[in-house]
Amino acid sequence: MQNVSSATITLKLQQLFSLLQKGEIKLVLKELAVLLSSVDDNADVMHLAAMAHKADGGVDKAISYFIKSLDINDSQPQVHNNLANTYKQNLELKLAEKHYKKALMLQPQYIEAAKNLGLLQLSNQDFTQAKISFEQVLCWSKNDVSALTSLGNIFKAQNNFDTAIAYYKKALTVNPTYVNALHNLGVAYRMSGEFISAIDCFKKAQAIAPNIAELDYNEANTQFDIGNYSAAEAAYWRSLHKAPDNCAVHETLNEFYWQIGKKSEFGKSFKLAIEQLPRHFPLRHAYGESLLSSGNQAQANIIVDEALKLEKTPDLLHLKGKLLAAGGDIKTAITLIESSLVKHYKLSNALDLIELLIIDFDYEKALLQIAYAEHVAPHNQLLIAHKSLCWRLTHDPRYQWLVDYEKHIQTYNIPVPKGYSSRAMFLDELEGVLLSMHQTQHEPLKQTLKFGTQTPGRLFYKPIKQIVDLKNAFEAVTLDYISSLPDDSSHPLLSRKTQQVSFAGSWSVKLKPNGFHVNHVHPEGWLSSSFYVKVPDFSLHSQPEEHAGAIKFGESSLQLKEREKIARIVTPKAGLVAIFPSYVWHGTIPFNGPDDIFRLTAPCDITPRED
Repeated sequence: MQNVSSATITLKLQQLFSLLQKGEIKLVLKELAVLLSSVDDNADVMHLAAMAHKADGGVDKAISYFIKSLDINDSQPQVHNNLANTYKQNLELKLAEKHYKKALMLQPQYIEAAKNLGLLQLSNQDFTQAKISFEQVLCWSKNDVSALTSLGNIFKAQNNFDTAIAYYKKALTVNPTYVNALHNLGVAYRMSGEFISAIDCFKKAQAIAPNIAELDYNEANTQFDIGNYSAAEAAYWRSLHKAPDNCAVHETLNEFYWQIGKKSEFGKSFKLAIEQLPRHFPLRHAYGESLLSSGNQAQANIIVDEALKLEKTPDLLHLKGKLLAAGGDIKTAITLIESSLVKHYKLSNALDLIELLIIDFDYEKALLQIAYAEHVAPHNQLLIAHKSLCWRLTHDPRYQWLVDYEKHIQTYNIPVPKGYSSRAMFLDELEGVLLSMHQTQHEPLKQTLKFGTQTPGRLFYKPIKQIVDLKNAFEAVTLDYISSLPDDSSHPLLSRKTQQVSFAGSWSVKLKPNGFHVNHVHPEGWLSSSFYVKVPDFSLHSQPEEHAGAIKFGESSLQLKEREKIARIVTPKAGLVAIFPSYVWHGTIPFNGPDDIFRLTAPCDITPRED
């Protein structure tokens, strides 16, 4: 049906598009309703209706109109690209990829669609295909700064910081004021331990774009890394003044206060923001999580109960479930977390549900939840750890196949790097370097560490001779370990065997007397390790139990009492490296001694490198 002339429709569309660009969304939708009553077979009208509904927040209506436009004329690359963007916003990623590719098939040098496809592939960690997409853009436009920056982001995600930095610098050669490249160059410098260069990048970017809160946030994190606490605190607050609803900044600021012992300030930013934004439920949820992490369960309950009176969001229901579980009401906690997942599925929340189901002896239901979650995150090591626990507790023979405590856990003496006369000389120099990095007073809130300190940032990317020597020695030991493993294409550890590895995380831990790591796994790893730099002579002091200071394997974090089992214990000594699958439960046995003794380690996580 079309009761309006083509010329009239074209003129009307031009007028409405101009209004849409000016932000007159409600007026555009009102005018479109009149136009749509007379025109239902014009692809351009349907496209504009889709864009207007999307601008108004009506994503489902927008998708419907995009599809109507393509039903009329499927050969519209721009509509396919816009539909793909909307599917991506709606987390329908496979459909988004399909329509980006269709746009490129219709218009082979459609730069915007190629970049959007590359960004989607990057977000999916499909680094190989993302590189292809952005390199294709550079074939068409060799100085495209966003493509150069995106290639830098790919290499940064793979911990290849030198190459990432080279791409960011190339983008900045083309456009010295391109804030995205400046910002990411700063992040890459920080991750590689070049903190002064990182801060310089963030300062330059702030001068160009003073209203971007993330620039202050990353400067704050870098100032925290190097112990400039007053500068870090000021930068966190600058970030919050620009974005008071940014939960990540609030959480990090309060983590900062916790670690430096400024506990009187803990929670202050959350309280101020909630007063300003009383119906911002993510803020209330993040505040409750921070309180729970700090051990203030009573105040966390107050915050969550107040928020639930206003609205029962999935995250608030989940957190209330966690609080009930902490108080011992497991069955009600399970019911609440299940209801939160029905409203919105979230992997972290599903992992909490799986844990409670295991505690409640419901292994069958836990395994069903694990199977579903594995479609979302097939390599998540905590899922594998929970599966191993279910299999052990149900006497499933696959448990021994999954976790071989003798073959999968190996120990090595660290090779002596070139230039050192002995291992002791290397460890002595390394100890001094690491101790200089332990500047905080308390352990991080959401880590497994109790009564100790942990270094910030990525240890193995710091440009310090002893750290570089350690990283090289670690790589040699890791490759020996991988070579010793058998092949098994169905096994979650063995199926990922490769000689190309990355250090996904690396840090140092200084355990004080009575310090320990609660039992845990490393969800984002593949292999994990602990390297012992300094180990006191525990026999000189009365110890609470046998194997003080040792690392234990097999006992979970769920506190299952008589259902728990320690499968293996490794006694630490200076220079020893223990390597094991990241999904194997492990923790440490506390030790006693005078205040001046400590146990110093440099653990890391290792993942297959995707070139």
